[in-house]
Amino acid sequence: MRRFSTLKIKIILPVLFILIVIFFTSSYLIIDREYNAAKTSLINNAESYASLAVESLVRNYETYYESGFYKYIQIVDNLMSLNKYVKTIQVININGRILFDANEIENGKYDEIYLGERILEDNESIQRAGSSTASTRIYENNLIDIIQPYIEEWGRHDYSVRYFISISSLEEMTQEMVFTISILSGIFIIVSFFLIFLLFNWFITVPVGELIKGVRSMSKGRMGHKVKVNSNDELGELSSAFNKMSIALKESQDQLKDYSENLEKQVIERTKELDEKNKYLKEINRDLTIARRNLNKLNKTLEKRVKDRTMEVDELLKQKDEFINQLGHDLKTPLMPLTTLIPLLEQKEKDDTKKEWLKVLDRNVDYMKSIVIKTLELAKLNSPKTKFSLEELNLKDEVTRTIENKKTLFDNKNIRIKNNILDKFFIKADKLRLEELFTNILENSIKYNVNAGEITIDAEQVNQFVKVSIKDTGIGMNNQQIKHIFDEFYKADQSRHDFESSGLGMSICKRIVERHNGNIWVESPGIGKGTTVSFTLPLATGKTT
Repeated sequence: MRRFSTLKIKIILPVLFILIVIFFTSSYLIIDREYNAAKTSLINNAESYASLAVESLVRNYETYYESGFYKYIQIVDNLMSLNKYVKTIQVININGRILFDANEIENGKYDEIYLGERILEDNESIQRAGSSTASTRIYENNLIDIIQPYIEEWGRHDYSVRYFISISSLEEMTQEMVFTISILSGIFIIVSFFLIFLLFNWFITVPVGELIKGVRSMSKGRMGHKVKVNSNDELGELSSAFNKMSIALKESQDQLKDYSENLEKQVIERTKELDEKNKYLKEINRDLTIARRNLNKLNKTLEKRVKDRTMEVDELLKQKDEFINQLGHDLKTPLMPLTTLIPLLEQKEKDDTKKEWLKVLDRNVDYMKSIVIKTLELAKLNSPKTKFSLEELNLKDEVTRTIENKKTLFDNKNIRIKNNILDKFFIKADKLRLEELFTNILENSIKYNVNAGEITIDAEQVNQFVKVSIKDTGIGMNNQQIKHIFDEFYKADQSRHDFESSGLGMSICKRIVERHNGNIWVESPGIGKGTTVSFTLPLATGKTT
């Protein structure tokens, strides 16, 4: 039993076991992969053979079966010799009636008048015979059943050909691979065991044996013993430390012998020193206890302060949300009657000057209403309480819907839009927020584009995200404008004093994208060279390509 408890065996056996497991696992995977590949190849070859042979079998059947039977069976025999795995061939009509069986090559022509009609064995096979598409069925006895329809040039389907093809050769191939790998496994295990044994013996067992010999020598009182281990690894360092320890112990032993007469005095002096150090340590321990007590009090005070400050911050955030919501409500309340009454006053007013004033007033009220709505929307997006209703959406469908909703804006400026997004992209997003995102970006692309300009929308997969790019041929931006484009209430074109922009659209877009765990950025070659807005959205689970 001691042989199996040595360090050598404890290390060699687990390593050898791991190597064996890895080897057999990889061998099994290789055999399984090769088996499946060979099976797939054999089935594909069988289906190709069936597709190529069906026309010759049916046409020659119509020509020779009744008038030249021996000529026909010679043709069938030649075709079967092209594929050694073909066991039999049957010519059948779409009602499942067997018109010819390759067994007739040996048994002679089948006499239907005397023996009766031959019908396929089950309803499924009859249905496959009547189908205009080829079908394949694999039986447990390693036999492939292929029914290949014959479709004439004008689409008429009267006949099908049934092939029975053996795939038993796969079992022979598998057995041969298992035998070969078993032989290689035995060789691998034997060679690995001897290599590991020799290397372990050379690098570990011999140095450890030297150390054990030295320890036993020291245990018998022979101090100063040196071990001979010539290596630069941990065992070499351990041997060097052992030699130093052995020499030091030898020196200590000699010193003890030399000073044996003064031992009592040295013990008294050392005892005194230890008492003084013990006293000093007690003082240090007392100081540490006081410091620990003070530190605990300080920690409790800091925890209370942090808790109080956290509560204050939470209360401020709550007050901020309540303030914004109340402010939005207070601002929308007086604006609602104005948005209703001003257009009515404008219709009834006859004076052109006053009518123009009312138009200006109406635009300003709409502008204020837009700012209030978007401010509230931005506040909701900033609030952690706002929940998104995520669902699986087709990216192209959502972009197309937004484009159709903004068709009037595109037509007003004669802008051409190209939607190059493929149907394959499905994303996980909030439908309403996604529409708001595309609406804001497309409205900016229209607003700052030139007449008869162009907008191009592209998408590509980047890891588990889809990157969407919206490029226009508009006025472009410089680096300073790009730096501040996502700031709240920032307008890239300060020279435009229109009432259509609140300066919050891109800020809202940024919050929407970030709440979907994506990124958004803007690029532009410069003023007058167009702008590209890019952002990423997560792909739906299982929809990656």
